[in-house]
Amino acid sequence: MQTQQGQAQPPSAPASGPNPLCEVGRNHPRDRHRMKPLADHPGVWECPRHDLFARVVDKETADELARGDRYPMHNGQEGVVVGTGGERHGGVLLYYRPQDG
Repeated sequence: MQTQQGQAQPPSAPASGPNPLCEVGRNHPRDRHRMKPLADHPGVWECPRHDLFARVVDKETADELARGDRYPMHNGQEGVVVGTGGERHGGVLLYYRPQDG
């Protein structure tokens, strides 16, 4: 399934609070680390170690997307859904990465 970028973020998706865990670290405790806020894109976090990004989306959008689905990235490039995380700021964390070229 695809979603429009305009539907991605709920009205309030601030980058406040603790940074989310990297999706890889959530599943592999020996590689547990947090993502960093992306300076030019408020409400988006990055993991440079694993080339992953995360943002808060509404629950309906998260429910429509599955691992491997195409997803428009914060910078306009094509991305791919990696998975979803816990609830945050009234939405759900969506993890994604750039689409392989």
